[in-house]
Amino acid sequence: MSNPPGSDRGIMNTTESEIRSLADHWAESMRKRDVDAIMEHYSDDVFAFDVPPPHTVTGKAAVRQNIESWLKIFDGSIDVEFKDVSIVAGGDLAVLRQLARVSDSDKGAESGMWVRVTVCYQKQDGRWLVIHEHASVPLVM
Repeated sequence: MSNPPGSDRGIMNTTESEIRSLADHWAESMRKRDVDAIMEHYSDDVFAFDVPPPHTVTGKAAVRQNIESWLKIFDGSIDVEFKDVSIVAGGDLAVLRQLARVSDSDKGAESGMWVRVTVCYQKQDGRWLVIHEHASVPLVM
């Protein structure tokens, strides 16, 4: 079925596909421990709320440092899973919401935990880049 004239559904499908591809590329780069490939996703002035300290990270260099430190905790190969993926986009902004689990496959899935992740992308010079990232874990009170 084709989109009616003036419909932006085709654009949305394209954007959703692009954002899903970026998430898949991020996951594959994590599995390979390829920090340079992971960092391709981030804008220079990215702002992030992260699970491990420091909980607030500003700038691409600081995000890189956090990722490098994080990768050191995995002894074996890295497994990445996503579920409940949702993408909302309009214009030059897109938001990806999902649950993600990154675990040490040698230790099993239980070595990781499901983390709530929101990633805000902005199209800059024709590329979708992460401008804001928020990862958190549920707190049982």
